[in-house]
Amino acid sequence: TPAAWRRRGAAVPAGPQRYRIAWEPLTVPAEPRLSGRWLLVTPDGSGAEDTALACEQAVAGHGADVLVIRVGNAVERAELATLLPEFGVLAGVLSLLSLAEGSHPGLRTLDACLTGTLLLLQALGDSGIDAPLWCATRGAVAADGTEEIRPEQAQVWGLGRVAALEHPMRWGGLVDLPDRLDGPALDGLCAVLAGRDGEDQVAVRAPVPLGRRLVPAPEPAAPAPAPWTAHGTVLVTGGTGGLGAQVARWLAERGAEHLVLLGRRGPEAPGADELTGALAALGTRSTLLACDVADRAALERVLERLRDAGETVRGVVHTAGLTSDTALMDCTPAELARRTAAKTRGAAHLDALFEDCPLDAFVLFSSISGTWGSGGQGAYAAANAYLDGLAAARRRRGLTATS
Repeated sequence: TPAAWRRRGAAVPAGPQRYRIAWEPLTVPAEPRLSGRWLLVTPDGSGAEDTALACEQAVAGHGADVLVIRVGNAVERAELATLLPEFGVLAGVLSLLSLAEGSHPGLRTLDACLTGTLLLLQALGDSGIDAPLWCATRGAVAADGTEEIRPEQAQVWGLGRVAALEHPMRWGGLVDLPDRLDGPALDGLCAVLAGRDGEDQVAVRAPVPLGRRLVPAPEPAAPAPAPWTAHGTVLVTGGTGGLGAQVARWLAERGAEHLVLLGRRGPEAPGADELTGALAALGTRSTLLACDVADRAALERVLERLRDAGETVRGVVHTAGLTSDTALMDCTPAELARRTAAKTRGAAHLDALFEDCPLDAFVLFSSISGTWGSGGQGAYAAANAYLDGLAAARRRRGLTATS
Protein backbone atom coordinates (compact mmCIF):
# COMPACT_ATOMS: atom_id res chain seq x y z
CA THR A 1 0.00 0.00 0.00
CA PRO A 2 1.15 3.64 -0.34
CA ALA A 3 1.28 3.91 3.46
CA ALA A 4 3.51 0.84 3.69
CA TRP A 5 5.88 2.27 1.06
CA ARG A 6 6.19 5.45 3.11
CA ARG A 7 7.01 3.50 6.27
CA ARG A 8 9.77 1.60 4.46
CA GLY A 9 11.43 4.87 3.49
CA ALA A 10 13.26 5.58 0.26
CA ALA A 11 14.65 2.10 -0.49
CA VAL A 12 14.41 1.43 -4.22
CA PRO A 13 13.88 -2.18 -5.31
CA ALA A 14 16.29 -3.65 -7.83
CA GLY A 15 15.25 -4.22 -11.42
CA PRO A 16 13.57 -2.12 -14.10
CA GLN A 17 12.08 1.04 -12.64
CA ARG A 18 8.72 1.01 -14.42
CA TYR A 19 5.56 1.29 -12.36
CA ARG A 20 1.85 1.81 -12.84
CA ILE A 21 -1.15 2.50 -10.65
CA ALA A 22 -3.36 -0.51 -9.90
CA TRP A 23 -6.46 -1.01 -7.74
CA GLU A 24 -6.83 -4.05 -5.52
CA PRO A 25 -10.07 -5.28 -3.92
CA LEU A 26 -9.91 -4.91 -0.15
CA THR A 27 -11.11 -7.30 2.50
CA VAL A 28 -13.44 -5.30 4.72
CA PRO A 29 -15.70 -6.30 7.61
CA ALA A 30 -19.27 -7.14 6.64
CA GLU A 31 -20.59 -5.00 9.50
CA PRO A 32 -18.04 -2.26 10.24
CA ARG A 33 -18.37 -0.45 13.54
CA LEU A 34 -17.38 3.11 14.33
CA SER A 35 -17.22 4.59 17.80
CA GLY A 36 -16.72 7.89 19.51
CA ARG A 37 -17.52 11.33 18.20
CA TRP A 38 -16.98 12.03 14.50
CA LEU A 39 -17.02 15.46 12.91
CA LEU A 40 -18.50 15.72 9.41
CA VAL A 41 -17.33 18.88 7.62
CA THR A 42 -19.49 19.77 4.63
CA PRO A 43 -19.43 22.61 2.07
CA ASP A 44 -22.24 25.08 2.51
CA GLY A 45 -24.49 25.69 -0.48
CA SER A 46 -22.55 23.55 -2.94
CA GLY A 47 -25.18 21.04 -4.01
CA ALA A 48 -23.60 18.36 -1.81
CA GLU A 49 -26.43 18.35 0.71
CA ASP A 50 -27.74 14.92 -0.26
CA THR A 51 -24.25 13.39 -0.07
CA ALA A 52 -23.65 15.04 3.30
CA LEU A 53 -26.92 13.75 4.72
CA ALA A 54 -26.25 10.23 3.41
CA CYS A 55 -22.76 10.22 4.96
CA GLU A 56 -24.06 11.59 8.26
CA GLN A 57 -26.72 8.88 8.51
CA ALA A 58 -24.32 6.12 7.49
CA VAL A 59 -21.60 7.07 9.98
CA ALA A 60 -24.19 7.38 12.74
CA GLY A 61 -25.80 4.11 11.70
CA HIS A 62 -22.47 2.32 12.11
CA GLY A 63 -22.09 3.42 15.71
CA ALA A 64 -20.57 6.89 15.80
CA ASP A 65 -21.89 10.06 17.38
CA VAL A 66 -21.89 12.51 14.43
CA LEU A 67 -21.56 16.27 14.63
CA VAL A 68 -21.89 18.39 11.48
CA ILE A 69 -20.31 21.69 10.55
CA ARG A 70 -21.05 23.54 7.30
CA VAL A 71 -18.27 25.63 5.84
CA GLY A 72 -18.55 28.30 3.16
CA ASN A 73 -16.00 28.95 0.42
CA ALA A 74 -14.94 32.19 2.11
CA VAL A 75 -14.04 30.58 5.44
CA GLU A 76 -10.82 31.72 7.10
CA ARG A 77 -8.27 29.51 8.82
CA ALA A 78 -8.52 31.40 12.12
CA GLU A 79 -12.30 31.14 12.06
CA LEU A 80 -12.13 27.37 11.71
CA ALA A 81 -9.41 27.04 14.34
CA THR A 82 -11.58 28.93 16.83
CA LEU A 83 -14.66 26.84 16.08
CA LEU A 84 -13.23 23.31 16.02
CA PRO A 85 -12.34 22.93 19.74
CA GLU A 86 -16.00 23.45 20.60
CA PHE A 87 -16.73 19.93 19.33
CA GLY A 88 -14.68 18.29 22.07
CA VAL A 89 -12.63 15.11 21.76
CA LEU A 90 -12.99 13.60 18.30
CA ALA A 91 -12.42 10.04 17.09
CA GLY A 92 -12.23 11.12 13.46
CA VAL A 93 -12.99 13.85 10.94
CA LEU A 94 -14.65 13.23 7.58
CA SER A 95 -14.34 16.16 5.20
CA LEU A 96 -16.61 16.66 2.20
CA LEU A 97 -15.03 20.04 1.43
CA SER A 98 -13.57 18.50 -1.72
CA LEU A 99 -17.12 18.60 -3.10
CA ALA A 100 -17.26 22.40 -2.85
CA GLU A 101 -18.00 24.03 -6.18
CA GLY A 102 -16.50 27.11 -7.79
CA SER A 103 -13.46 29.14 -6.92
CA HIS A 104 -12.18 30.73 -3.74
CA PRO A 105 -14.02 34.09 -3.50
CA GLY A 106 -10.84 36.15 -3.45
CA LEU A 107 -8.65 33.95 -5.66
CA ARG A 108 -10.34 33.16 -8.97
CA THR A 109 -7.60 30.76 -10.10
CA LEU A 110 -7.97 28.56 -7.01
CA ASP A 111 -10.63 25.86 -6.71
CA ALA A 112 -12.63 26.06 -3.49
CA CYS A 113 -12.36 22.28 -3.05
CA LEU A 114 -8.58 22.59 -2.69
CA THR A 115 -8.61 25.69 -0.50
CA GLY A 116 -11.14 24.29 1.93
CA THR A 117 -9.19 21.07 2.33
CA LEU A 118 -5.96 22.95 3.05
CA LEU A 119 -7.58 25.33 5.55
CA LEU A 120 -9.27 22.47 7.41
CA LEU A 121 -6.00 20.57 7.71
CA GLN A 122 -4.31 23.70 9.04
CA ALA A 123 -7.10 24.58 11.46
CA LEU A 124 -7.10 21.07 12.93
CA GLY A 125 -3.38 21.43 13.57
CA ASP A 126 -3.80 24.91 15.04
CA SER A 127 -6.46 23.51 17.40
CA GLY A 128 -4.27 20.62 18.53
CA ILE A 129 -6.77 18.08 17.20
CA ASP A 130 -5.01 14.82 16.33
CA ALA A 131 -8.08 12.89 15.18
CA PRO A 132 -7.46 11.36 11.73
CA LEU A 133 -8.68 13.47 8.84
CA TRP A 134 -10.37 11.64 5.97
CA CYS A 135 -10.98 13.60 2.76
CA ALA A 136 -13.78 12.33 0.52
CA THR A 137 -13.75 13.16 -3.18
CA ARG A 138 -15.85 12.18 -6.17
CA GLY A 139 -14.21 11.51 -9.52
CA ALA A 140 -10.61 11.99 -8.38
CA VAL A 141 -9.56 8.57 -9.73
CA ALA A 142 -10.63 6.11 -12.40
CA ALA A 143 -10.30 2.87 -10.50
CA ASP A 144 -11.46 0.72 -13.42
CA GLY A 145 -9.70 2.76 -16.07
CA THR A 146 -12.90 3.94 -17.74
CA GLU A 147 -14.51 6.29 -15.22
CA GLU A 148 -14.56 10.01 -15.81
CA ILE A 149 -11.87 11.86 -13.90
CA ARG A 150 -12.47 15.37 -12.62
CA PRO A 151 -9.08 17.11 -12.51
CA GLU A 152 -10.11 19.50 -9.75
CA GLN A 153 -10.86 16.46 -7.57
CA ALA A 154 -7.59 14.76 -8.55
CA GLN A 155 -5.62 17.73 -7.20
CA VAL A 156 -7.07 17.12 -3.74
CA TRP A 157 -5.47 13.68 -3.83
CA GLY A 158 -2.16 15.31 -4.75
CA LEU A 159 -2.42 17.59 -1.74
CA GLY A 160 -3.56 14.73 0.48
CA ARG A 161 -0.53 12.60 -0.36
CA VAL A 162 1.70 15.41 0.89
CA ALA A 163 -0.42 15.73 4.04
CA ALA A 164 0.17 12.03 4.67
CA LEU A 165 3.93 12.61 4.49
CA GLU A 166 4.01 15.77 6.58
CA HIS A 167 1.40 14.79 9.20
CA PRO A 168 1.17 10.99 9.32
CA MET A 169 -0.05 10.89 12.91
CA ARG A 170 -3.18 12.93 12.22
CA TRP A 171 -3.90 11.79 8.71
CA GLY A 172 -6.68 9.35 7.92
CA GLY A 173 -6.67 9.11 4.15
CA LEU A 174 -8.31 9.81 0.82
CA VAL A 175 -11.51 8.09 -0.17
CA ASP A 176 -13.16 8.54 -3.56
CA LEU A 177 -16.93 8.14 -3.63
CA PRO A 178 -18.94 6.73 -6.53
CA ASP A 179 -21.49 8.88 -8.32
CA ARG A 180 -24.27 6.65 -6.96
CA LEU A 181 -23.96 6.64 -3.21
CA ASP A 182 -26.27 3.74 -2.31
CA GLY A 183 -26.38 1.54 0.77
CA PRO A 184 -23.50 -0.80 -0.15
CA ALA A 185 -21.32 2.18 -1.09
CA LEU A 186 -22.02 3.86 2.26
CA ASP A 187 -21.22 0.60 4.05
CA GLY A 188 -17.94 0.52 2.10
CA LEU A 189 -17.17 4.09 3.16
CA CYS A 190 -17.73 3.26 6.82
CA ALA A 191 -15.59 0.13 6.48
CA VAL A 192 -12.76 2.31 5.19
CA LEU A 193 -13.18 4.80 8.05
CA ALA A 194 -13.18 1.96 10.58
CA GLY A 195 -10.15 0.25 9.06
CA ARG A 196 -6.93 -0.27 10.96
CA ASP A 197 -4.91 -1.77 8.14
CA GLY A 198 -3.15 1.32 6.79
CA GLU A 199 -5.28 1.68 3.67
CA ASP A 200 -5.26 5.44 3.12
CA GLN A 201 -5.98 5.78 -0.62
CA VAL A 202 -9.24 4.03 -1.40
CA ALA A 203 -11.93 4.11 -4.07
CA VAL A 204 -15.38 3.05 -2.85
CA ARG A 205 -16.73 0.92 -5.66
CA ALA A 206 -19.04 -2.08 -6.03
CA PRO A 207 -18.82 -4.75 -4.80
CA VAL A 208 -15.96 -3.85 -2.41
CA PRO A 209 -13.68 -0.85 -1.86
CA LEU A 210 -10.45 -0.79 -3.87
CA GLY A 211 -7.02 0.09 -2.51
CA ARG A 212 -4.54 2.05 -4.60
CA ARG A 213 -1.27 0.30 -5.40
CA LEU A 214 1.98 1.20 -7.14
CA VAL A 215 3.05 -2.00 -8.90
CA PRO A 216 5.83 -2.94 -11.32
CA ALA A 217 4.88 -2.41 -14.95
CA PRO A 218 6.28 -4.95 -17.42
CA GLU A 219 7.94 -3.83 -20.59
CA PRO A 220 5.35 -3.56 -23.38
CA ALA A 221 5.13 -6.68 -25.52
CA ALA A 222 4.38 -4.73 -28.68
CA PRO A 223 7.18 -2.85 -30.44
CA ALA A 224 7.63 0.71 -29.28
CA PRO A 225 5.90 3.26 -31.51
CA ALA A 226 8.03 5.39 -33.76
CA PRO A 227 9.40 8.49 -32.04
CA TRP A 228 7.25 11.55 -32.42
CA THR A 229 8.41 13.82 -35.24
CA ALA A 230 7.33 17.38 -34.64
CA HIS A 231 5.74 18.85 -37.76
CA GLY A 232 4.48 22.35 -38.37
CA THR A 233 4.04 24.74 -35.45
CA VAL A 234 4.39 23.57 -31.85
CA LEU A 235 3.30 25.73 -28.92
CA VAL A 236 5.46 25.46 -25.78
CA THR A 237 4.34 27.16 -22.56
CA GLY A 238 7.05 28.14 -20.13
CA GLY A 239 9.13 28.07 -23.27
CA THR A 240 12.01 30.19 -22.01
CA GLY A 241 12.33 28.48 -18.64
CA GLY A 242 14.84 25.75 -17.92
CA LEU A 243 12.52 22.88 -18.79
CA GLY A 244 10.79 24.69 -21.63
CA ALA A 245 14.08 25.65 -23.29
CA GLN A 246 15.30 22.07 -23.08
CA VAL A 247 12.05 20.87 -24.67
CA ALA A 248 12.37 23.48 -27.39
CA ARG A 249 15.83 22.22 -28.33
CA TRP A 250 14.56 18.62 -28.28
CA LEU A 251 11.71 19.52 -30.62
CA ALA A 252 14.03 21.39 -32.96
CA GLU A 253 16.30 18.37 -33.16
CA ARG A 254 13.29 16.32 -34.22
CA GLY A 255 12.19 18.50 -37.05
CA ALA A 256 9.90 21.15 -35.60
CA GLU A 257 9.55 23.83 -38.27
CA HIS A 258 8.25 26.58 -36.00
CA LEU A 259 8.20 26.85 -32.22
CA VAL A 260 6.01 29.37 -30.43
CA LEU A 261 7.50 29.84 -26.96
CA LEU A 262 5.26 31.45 -24.36
CA GLY A 263 6.46 32.89 -21.07
CA ARG A 264 5.60 35.72 -18.75
CA ARG A 265 8.51 37.83 -20.05
CA GLY A 266 8.57 36.60 -23.62
CA PRO A 267 11.61 37.87 -25.58
CA GLU A 268 12.79 39.77 -22.48
CA ALA A 269 13.39 36.56 -20.53
CA PRO A 270 16.99 35.78 -19.53
CA GLY A 271 18.67 33.63 -22.16
CA ALA A 272 16.00 34.29 -24.79
CA ASP A 273 18.45 35.50 -27.45
CA GLU A 274 20.76 32.55 -26.87
CA LEU A 275 17.83 30.14 -27.16
CA THR A 276 16.52 31.58 -30.42
CA GLY A 277 20.02 31.45 -31.83
CA ALA A 278 20.42 27.80 -30.87
CA LEU A 279 17.06 26.93 -32.42
CA ALA A 280 17.93 28.79 -35.62
CA ALA A 281 21.18 26.83 -35.85
CA LEU A 282 19.06 23.66 -35.77
CA GLY A 283 16.93 24.97 -38.63
CA THR A 284 13.90 25.90 -36.53
CA ARG A 285 12.11 29.22 -36.65
CA SER A 286 10.97 30.49 -33.25
CA THR A 287 8.56 33.11 -31.98
CA LEU A 288 8.79 34.29 -28.37
CA LEU A 289 5.65 35.86 -26.92
CA ALA A 290 4.85 37.25 -23.48
CA CYS A 291 1.77 35.48 -22.10
CA ASP A 292 0.51 34.39 -18.71
CA VAL A 293 -1.20 31.11 -19.63
CA ALA A 294 -3.32 31.28 -16.48
CA ASP A 295 -5.05 34.26 -18.15
CA ARG A 296 -7.42 32.79 -20.72
CA ALA A 297 -7.99 36.09 -22.50
CA ALA A 298 -4.23 36.55 -22.97
CA LEU A 299 -3.90 33.02 -24.33
CA GLU A 300 -6.82 33.59 -26.72
CA ARG A 301 -5.08 36.69 -28.07
CA VAL A 302 -1.95 34.66 -28.77
CA LEU A 303 -3.90 32.00 -30.67
CA GLU A 304 -5.78 34.63 -32.64
CA ARG A 305 -2.47 36.20 -33.62
CA LEU A 306 -1.19 32.84 -34.81
CA ARG A 307 -4.34 32.19 -36.85
CA ASP A 308 -4.11 35.62 -38.43
CA ALA A 309 -0.52 34.81 -39.43
CA GLY A 310 -1.66 31.58 -41.07
CA GLU A 311 -0.03 29.35 -38.46
CA THR A 312 -1.62 25.99 -37.60
CA VAL A 313 -0.60 24.58 -34.25
CA ARG A 314 0.06 20.84 -34.53
CA GLY A 315 1.39 20.20 -31.05
CA VAL A 316 1.10 21.66 -27.54
CA VAL A 317 3.66 21.15 -24.78
CA HIS A 318 2.77 22.63 -21.38
CA THR A 319 5.84 23.11 -19.19
CA ALA A 320 4.77 26.29 -17.38
CA GLY A 321 4.67 26.06 -13.61
CA LEU A 322 6.33 26.88 -10.33
CA THR A 323 7.79 24.56 -7.75
CA SER A 324 7.12 25.17 -4.08
CA ASP A 325 9.07 24.61 -0.92
CA THR A 326 6.48 25.34 1.72
CA ALA A 327 5.07 23.03 4.37
CA LEU A 328 1.30 22.73 4.28
CA MET A 329 0.92 24.38 7.67
CA ASP A 330 2.77 27.44 6.32
CA CYS A 331 0.99 27.65 2.95
CA THR A 332 -1.54 30.46 2.55
CA PRO A 333 -4.35 30.34 -0.01
CA ALA A 334 -2.62 33.14 -1.92
CA GLU A 335 0.59 31.11 -2.06
CA LEU A 336 -1.36 28.03 -3.13
CA ALA A 337 -2.99 30.01 -5.93
CA ARG A 338 0.30 31.51 -7.08
CA ARG A 339 2.02 28.12 -7.18
CA THR A 340 -0.75 26.22 -8.96
CA ALA A 341 -2.29 28.70 -11.41
CA ALA A 342 0.10 28.33 -14.35
CA LYS A 343 -0.07 24.55 -14.28
CA THR A 344 -3.75 24.01 -13.56
CA ARG A 345 -5.49 27.00 -15.14
CA GLY A 346 -3.00 27.08 -17.99
CA ALA A 347 -3.66 23.42 -18.77
CA ALA A 348 -7.43 23.88 -18.49
CA HIS A 349 -7.35 26.82 -20.92
CA LEU A 350 -5.19 24.91 -23.40
CA ASP A 351 -7.54 21.93 -23.20
CA ALA A 352 -10.59 24.07 -23.86
CA LEU A 353 -9.07 26.21 -26.62
CA PHE A 354 -7.66 23.24 -28.53
CA GLU A 355 -10.54 20.81 -27.96
CA ASP A 356 -11.74 21.04 -31.55
CA CYS A 357 -8.28 21.22 -33.10
CA PRO A 358 -6.60 18.08 -34.47
CA LEU A 359 -3.26 17.83 -32.67
CA ASP A 360 -0.37 15.45 -33.11
CA ALA A 361 0.49 15.79 -29.43
CA PHE A 362 -0.83 17.43 -26.26
CA VAL A 363 1.85 17.01 -23.60
CA LEU A 364 1.52 18.10 -19.96
CA PHE A 365 4.75 18.05 -17.97
CA SER A 366 3.78 16.53 -14.63
CA SER A 367 5.89 15.08 -11.81
CA ILE A 368 6.14 12.01 -9.60
CA SER A 369 5.07 14.32 -6.77
CA GLY A 370 1.52 14.16 -8.10
CA THR A 371 1.56 10.36 -7.86
CA TRP A 372 3.65 9.79 -4.76
CA GLY A 373 3.64 13.08 -2.88
CA SER A 374 6.65 15.09 -1.75
CA GLY A 375 7.16 16.78 1.60
CA GLY A 376 7.15 20.57 1.34
CA GLN A 377 5.69 20.39 -2.17
CA GLY A 378 1.96 20.45 -1.46
CA ALA A 379 1.01 23.01 -4.10
CA TYR A 380 3.29 21.40 -6.68
CA ALA A 381 1.92 17.92 -5.99
CA ALA A 382 -1.67 19.15 -6.22
CA ALA A 383 -1.01 20.90 -9.54
CA ASN A 384 0.69 17.86 -11.04
CA ALA A 385 -2.11 15.55 -9.92
CA TYR A 386 -4.45 17.95 -11.74
CA LEU A 387 -2.38 17.55 -14.92
CA ASP A 388 -2.47 13.77 -14.69
CA GLY A 389 -6.22 13.92 -14.20
CA LEU A 390 -6.70 16.27 -17.12
CA ALA A 391 -4.65 14.04 -19.43
CA ALA A 392 -6.77 11.05 -18.44
CA ALA A 393 -9.96 13.06 -18.98
CA ARG A 394 -8.82 14.10 -22.46
CA ARG A 395 -8.00 10.53 -23.44
CA ARG A 396 -11.44 9.43 -22.28
CA ARG A 397 -12.92 12.04 -24.64
CA GLY A 398 -10.90 10.56 -27.49
CA LEU A 399 -8.32 13.36 -27.56
CA THR A 400 -4.56 13.01 -27.55
CA ALA A 401 -2.87 13.64 -24.21
CA THR A 402 0.29 12.62 -22.37
CA SER A 403 1.37 13.59 -18.87
